Amino acid sequence: MTNMWLLGFTPLLLLASAVAIIRAGQPCRSYWLAWCGLAATMIGDYFLAVRGSPLDSDGFLYGVAGFSLAHLCWIAFLRRHAAWNPRLAFALTFSFGVLFAARVIPALPSHRLAWALSAYALLSILSVSFACGVHRLSRAWRYGLCALLFSDAMIVFGQILRVPHLSKTVGVTYLASLVLIAVAILRCGRAPRPSERLRQLRAAPRAVLWGGTVVMLLFLGAMALYPGKGYNPCMRMLSVLGRTRLNSIDYPACHYLFTAGLALSAWAAARFYPALACFVQGGRKKAGLLWGGALNAAGLLAIAFVPENVNGFYHNVGCFAAVGGGALVLILLTVNQPRPRVGAAARWSWLVWCCVLVAVFEAFLLAHRFKLLPFAPYVPTCQKLLILTFSAWLGFYAVVLRRLLRRALIEYAER
Repeated sequence: MTNMWLLGFTPLLLLASAVAIIRAGQPCRSYWLAWCGLAATMIGDYFLAVRGSPLDSDGFLYGVAGFSLAHLCWIAFLRRHAAWNPRLAFALTFSFGVLFAARVIPALPSHRLAWALSAYALLSILSVSFACGVHRLSRAWRYGLCALLFSDAMIVFGQILRVPHLSKTVGVTYLASLVLIAVAILRCGRAPRPSERLRQLRAAPRAVLWGGTVVMLLFLGAMALYPGKGYNPCMRMLSVLGRTRLNSIDYPACHYLFTAGLALSAWAAARFYPALACFVQGGRKKAGLLWGGALNAAGLLAIAFVPENVNGFYHNVGCFAAVGGGALVLILLTVNQPRPRVGAAARWSWLVWCCVLVAVFEAFLLAHRFKLLPFAPYVPTCQKLLILTFSAWLGFYAVVLRRLLRRALIEYAER
């Protein structure tokens, strides 16, 4: 029996949150559903953390059922207060679907466990999509359920896929999720938060500028720690850095840095693309841009989940999704813009340059296919130019959006 202390930790959170609900009275009655969800996690804790039930046991299924019940309670509660985010649900379902199809289901000992974990993953995605949707509840809901999803993902990678060095992240993020969910319940008596659309719009450029800088540093760190003779960006594709085995070394440091960089880039893209809707006019074009951004972020996350040496087909599925989603956003931002906010010369020059690079990239691939040119340095070098071009394009729009917001805030203050 391990982690017995969890059976005392969660009841303290339950006691504190129950007192808050009772003191708040009638306005917080619906929070008892959320409280029941927090209580249901104790079922999962008992079978998975305390008893340590193995994957092929009934106890593991009981633990999954306990956490599934918790998510059902949270979904029932959030449906009363929030509108779900369908694009986030799609992106997470796509990326985790690729992960399950390529790696998780083949590694599971039974079909019933595969069905149970798949159903649990869908429930978790649904609860996160509600928590990250439109509502005026505490932001602790968003952070808590996202932390729980991250903790579950680390369990999948660490315990099912046997990826080393991830065990410590599971406990820390799981405890953080419980505390944050309890905090969200404790704040039930507070006045609803004001709309934070302007705050999210102002934070979007920072997600690209600062997040992109960190991603670049992670990729450069992965290149520097590439085992063997070193990584030559003109001779190897970028995805080589994410392989689970390089030069007879299992899970080298560059694998973790590259995967973290891709996951962070998916987060930054997901934060930034909704803000770009202000550059597009028309409901259909805005919807197309938002769904294209969701597909791009989903593809990036799928690439992080499935390295090319693990399953080349599903890795390429993620690549096509990332490129297709990004291309859709690029095209929609090139056509008519209101006022306009970005000059036609700048918009069309970005599109023409990207089309030229893609055409050259495809020509190099065909030439290699018919043995007219070697693969390197032509294809890897052109890939880097495409990635850098798209990153620079996102940075360009982040700077433009930041200037527009600053100008709008100055005009508002002068009034």
